[in-house]
Amino acid sequence: SLFTLDDWLVGTILYFIWSILYFGYLLFYKARKEEYKNMQMLALNTEAELKNLRSQLNPHFMFNAMNSIRALVDEDPEQSKKAITQLSNVLRNALIHSKKNLITLKEEMNLVEDYLSLEKIRYEERLKVIKRIEPECLVILVPPLLIQTITENAIKHGISKLINGGVITYEIKVVDDYLSIIISNTGKINSSEVSETGIGVQNTIKRLRLIYGNDATFNLRQVGNEVKTELLLLLKK
Repeated sequence: SLFTLDDWLVGTILYFIWSILYFGYLLFYKARKEEYKNMQMLALNTEAELKNLRSQLNPHFMFNAMNSIRALVDEDPEQSKKAITQLSNVLRNALIHSKKNLITLKEEMNLVEDYLSLEKIRYEERLKVIKRIEPECLVILVPPLLIQTITENAIKHGISKLINGGVITYEIKVVDDYLSIIISNTGKINSSEVSETGIGVQNTIKRLRLIYGNDATFNLRQVGNEVKTELLLLLKK
């Protein structure tokens, strides 16, 4: 039998609907494929930028550590020998950890402790350290050299400029869904030195943005005779 006009209309409508669904699927598939490709590119770019930032930290870290040794060589040769041993430990651990995106807070604080031991040889009683760290925080992951970089700045731009030295205080705890890190040091923020601290502070801010996005905050401010660095890092579920 011949197709009626109604049959042709129904067939045309069905074909039209099928075409819309088919080409809609193709467009959706292509869009998802492009989105996945863009996400891959973004991940690669992020990883490359993180590696670049980490590579900047290594020579910066080594330069500051070597500076500490140089200051001791003429003043106290015996102490400088001890400092060289400390330096080898610090640099070895720094190089191992800096190749990773995240390490435990315990690993980071061990590195900070090594670095402080080196600086205490140089500053002796002028450098005092107070640590208030909740034990459960030690297993939380953080970017390597995060706290150590802030410690460097605290000593270089704070403690070292004071005749009687000063105190560095670490207060680390969990607040709601965030890891709260507050590092205070005796001293003043000098706006003329902001560029000098750039590779440390600006690098830290960039790394936090790349790893945490909007889930991390960084704040540097003057409170009385102390400089406070405050960080909030969203805990990964």
